[in-house]
Amino acid sequence: MGDRLTFRRISGPFADRYKSVAVWEVSGGPGGFLAFVYQCSLNLDIDGSPTTYGWDNPAKLDSKGQPNLQKTLEPLENWHKGWKGVSRETSQLVGLGNACGNPGDNTVGWKNWAYEKNRKFYWAGVKAVTKAQAKALKLVIDDRPELEAGLDQNYREYFKKFKKLPDLLPKGSGYFPVVQEEGGPAKGYYVSTTSVVTDGKGSLYDPNTYLDAAKVPYAVWAGAWLNIAAGGKKLSQGDYGIAIRTTTGANTGFLYGDSGTDVKVGECSQKMHSTLGGEGSLVSFIAFPGSGTGKIVGKNPETHIRERVTTRSAALGVIRPGSVGSDLALFLATGIINPTKPVTLPSQQARQYNNAYAALVNWS
Repeated sequence: MGDRLTFRRISGPFADRYKSVAVWEVSGGPGGFLAFVYQCSLNLDIDGSPTTYGWDNPAKLDSKGQPNLQKTLEPLENWHKGWKGVSRETSQLVGLGNACGNPGDNTVGWKNWAYEKNRKFYWAGVKAVTKAQAKALKLVIDDRPELEAGLDQNYREYFKKFKKLPDLLPKGSGYFPVVQEEGGPAKGYYVSTTSVVTDGKGSLYDPNTYLDAAKVPYAVWAGAWLNIAAGGKKLSQGDYGIAIRTTTGANTGFLYGDSGTDVKVGECSQKMHSTLGGEGSLVSFIAFPGSGTGKIVGKNPETHIRERVTTRSAALGVIRPGSVGSDLALFLATGIINPTKPVTLPSQQARQYNNAYAALVNWS
């Protein structure tokens, strides 16, 4: 059946929202298969969608003196919308807190914004500019004082170099969310961003430049991937993979389309989350290092995923009982590595094996 696969557990700091996560380098087989494999819980990320973030604004005019479009918004990112005692404003405000970046001094960005009101945060999930930049670029911003971030999005470089936070920008000189104008996909909402973009020459203030979480199955890339390699290759933003929920058989190809976490895995777009059935049992990730072309993935990136994935998974060769593809399916379902004799599985594990096997056939 060709060479067996090699499974090498990698020491690393990875974790999902509940526990630590083991990562394996899986390599070999007849076609030189190479991937990182891990299992974790899912966590929803909806950055990049045109309607992810918004906050109703009672002002009559926007920052350009035009009629204000920030009326009766229904952002995807909200907090317990419709719950008894949760007002529309509170729902939107707390949801917007998810776009606040942590300053790095052991305080939490969204708490600094929403409760402490000390401006000690930066806008990570929405595009933000200063008042001077908005004027020069002719952009609409939400310039309510309570939305001003005292740190810019490049503060991390300062923090790494000097091991401390930079001074907060003077009041009025900080960063405010950019608002989509008439003609945008969702006028009145903020421009929500992803670290991977569709067009390297597109405007950074155009919502269409970013990956729409409702359309593109993407996973969030963790910075710790930079510290490990498989076969000399590292997993980068824009790389591709397969995700399989072995308990149900739900599966999808995906790309690493956003970042912002150091060690967390399992965070994924609305499209990927719903395709896999949402939160519940663990999901197996098969990630192909070096499979992408960087952080610019082209328009309609969801249409390119199958080609990118099958090019890599085809290295398993023909998947049939006793093949290396079958061995990988067995590992995903049971954790058993390269059995030396036939394995009899209990019914539940047998179903998971069959689900993993079928998914690998689908993507090979």
